[in-house]
Amino acid sequence: MRRLALLLAVLAALVVLPASPASAHTVGGVGATNFHTTLSALSPAAPGVRLAVIENGSRLELRNTSSSEVTVRGYADEPYLRVGPDGVYENRQSPAAYLNQSRYAQVSVPVGVSPKNPPDWKKVSDEPVYRWHDHRIHWMLTTMPPAVADAPTREHRVTAWSITLVQDGRPLTATGTLDWRPGPQPWAWFAVIGLAVLAVGALGLLRRPYPALTAATVVMIVADVVHAAGIALVTPGSTLERIGAFIGGDLLQITCWFVLVLALLALRKGYVVGAWLAAGGAAMIALTSGMSDAPVFWRSSAPFAWSAALNRGTLAVTIALGFGLLLALPFVVHRQKRTSTGTGDAADDAGNVPGAAPVSPDSPADPVPGHADVSDSPATPAGSASLGADADPASGAVEPGAGSPAEESPGVGGADAPPTPGHPVPRRRFVEYAGAAGLGGVAGAALGYASAPEAPAEKAAPAPRTGEEKVAFHGPHQAGILSPARRQAQGWIGAFDLVDGAGKPAAQQLLRRWTDAARALTAGRRAAVDNLIGAGLGPAALTVTVGFGPTFFDKLGLPRPEALAPLPAFPGERLDPARGDGDLGVVIAAEDPLVVQEAVRALTRLAAGLATTRWGMSGFGAARGSGADDGATQRNMMGFLDGTGNPVPAEQVFVTDGPAWLNGGSYLVFRRIRMLLDAWDATPVDRQSQVIGRRKDSGAPATGGTERTPADFGAQEPGGGLVIRPDAHVRLATPAFNNGAAMVRRGFNYADAPDDSGLLFLAWQADPRRGFVPVQRRLADSDALNAFIRHETSAVFAMPAGVDATGYLGQGLLDA
Repeated sequence: MRRLALLLAVLAALVVLPASPASAHTVGGVGATNFHTTLSALSPAAPGVRLAVIENGSRLELRNTSSSEVTVRGYADEPYLRVGPDGVYENRQSPAAYLNQSRYAQVSVPVGVSPKNPPDWKKVSDEPVYRWHDHRIHWMLTTMPPAVADAPTREHRVTAWSITLVQDGRPLTATGTLDWRPGPQPWAWFAVIGLAVLAVGALGLLRRPYPALTAATVVMIVADVVHAAGIALVTPGSTLERIGAFIGGDLLQITCWFVLVLALLALRKGYVVGAWLAAGGAAMIALTSGMSDAPVFWRSSAPFAWSAALNRGTLAVTIALGFGLLLALPFVVHRQKRTSTGTGDAADDAGNVPGAAPVSPDSPADPVPGHADVSDSPATPAGSASLGADADPASGAVEPGAGSPAEESPGVGGADAPPTPGHPVPRRRFVEYAGAAGLGGVAGAALGYASAPEAPAEKAAPAPRTGEEKVAFHGPHQAGILSPARRQAQGWIGAFDLVDGAGKPAAQQLLRRWTDAARALTAGRRAAVDNLIGAGLGPAALTVTVGFGPTFFDKLGLPRPEALAPLPAFPGERLDPARGDGDLGVVIAAEDPLVVQEAVRALTRLAAGLATTRWGMSGFGAARGSGADDGATQRNMMGFLDGTGNPVPAEQVFVTDGPAWLNGGSYLVFRRIRMLLDAWDATPVDRQSQVIGRRKDSGAPATGGTERTPADFGAQEPGGGLVIRPDAHVRLATPAFNNGAAMVRRGFNYADAPDDSGLLFLAWQADPRRGFVPVQRRLADSDALNAFIRHETSAVFAMPAGVDATGYLGQGLLDA
């Protein structure tokens, strides 16, 4: 009785435990995925310094057993970590110290923290090893990369990444890649699991099912323990830390193992309660950890210490046995009921159990009609078989079945009749109640699993038609900087000057007008502008991005951000002052040229009396659907891929340490670059590739691979000399040789005349002083490409943060 009461209490607790949503097994916040992060090299090699990708791409681990300290540079090239013999120190003035605490950077950087401030070092570990979520190595968004969204069944190089470390004043460059590798087809696994569920369920039809159910429960426990151990072992740290992760990783799962062990004890004795416990515990594991881990069947990578085949195999066994044992339960219970009512193999037609004294009319009457207390009946000899036991007719010995003499004492009439006051509840009723509690636990697990929030899907929903696509205008950042991630096919870049005498009220009125118009046009509402240029067309992924030039602040007497200074002069440029700079900068882009021009005309008309157009330029790229891969890097007028080396995560181009109105915004440097195509086309393709440092056909670095393969800048020709030459464009422009300078380039081609074609170059960054300016100085000095290009227009703008549904662009600046 006490043991049954204990089992009942355990099952009642399990009814409550699954109420919390079930979740998949993850390590560092990453479960099964098709993204693969690979560390290619740490160059040059440093003895005792080991950098590794861990937790299925979630974090990096730096271990430094050398005698000198290694410094890790943050996202703005600031010192972020110091790892050495004295332990690990973290710079609390580095935004990375806060952003890297979360896999998706869901942490706010405290006010006043700036990479420009002197380092504030805080010791965080006595050991020379540190692990962190470096957002340069993994995909940060819940939406898929454009190329992946368009072709999820193909492999894609998402990006090549690099991280700078410094040891004894010597830079160490870690390079790697982030790739998308589609997973396998899961149908074979599903078929095997389905057949296995039916096979295990059929065990309940056996005349003596308990040995088979015992074996199935043992296999269930072993498979699930191996599966959980494989996940726990990839948790970084010491053996004790991994054991802790294994034990404390999932309380519900470990509790279910305990229930399955209790089920084994009951099954070995032939108690039907063992079948209830096995079905309940196994089904809960299959519903929670089993089903939530199911993506491993169709994804190519998952956190697991051993092979992917073993990972999928143990999970398949767990799911199959979990649901199979649940399927077997009704058959076992049905047999037990048949036996207890005298219709089974263990009773004759009169309801007598072989080997037991027959029931006769002369037997003493049941003190309560319809219910017999056999324990008090002299007509029931000691040692007689209980109902639900399989007895040997020849010997009268009782074999384990649904019950035993020590556990059940059924009456001769109406064993299922309800108890009456003054009589103990029959023990078989405890079995029924325990079984009901077990089913309650399964139901609770199902509810928990059903209520679990869905993880972001790795296969994006089909994109709308080009004309119907909308890009959200509201948000923390202005659209058009990073969204949409795939470049629009048409663009217009221009500048406006405030009219003479215009002050802050005029600027406020202008920005309100422009914000309202952009809000309407990006949503496809044309009535607000009423110029009919785009009549019948959808929004076509329209974005309107607005910012302020240095002269805007000078004219209005507003404090100008330090980083917003006129760009310095660079050697070789031939700038046209009439087509550069400006008080306000505007970037308009969409998939359709009429949609772009509709927005241009709307903003120009709304500026009447407040501002005049200073200059404007139209550009283009490859149209959606014109190539096999709409998400591919586009080509410029020289025929080379343009934008391959954009940083990851691209979010590092947003301002985090500026005035409040600018935090979440970015700086735009615009250059109109004429390409001298006659001279370029006359240059052999091999020489063109040497100038750029990449192959013209594939965009791969000259050292080989694919477009996203990290360049090997140390590779040498067989006869000597660098494969990627010292004056090659990619060598001089790469962030690794420019203190990690991060810029997102999203240019448009232009072709105003046969001899006037080139690139409208847009570079988004958090600070031009650490981005465009030092890189352009380096390029202007020695870039081999200078012989074939000429910079003719230049401008810089501070693009404020995004806007909500009620505000206007720049409100934080102009309303202050």
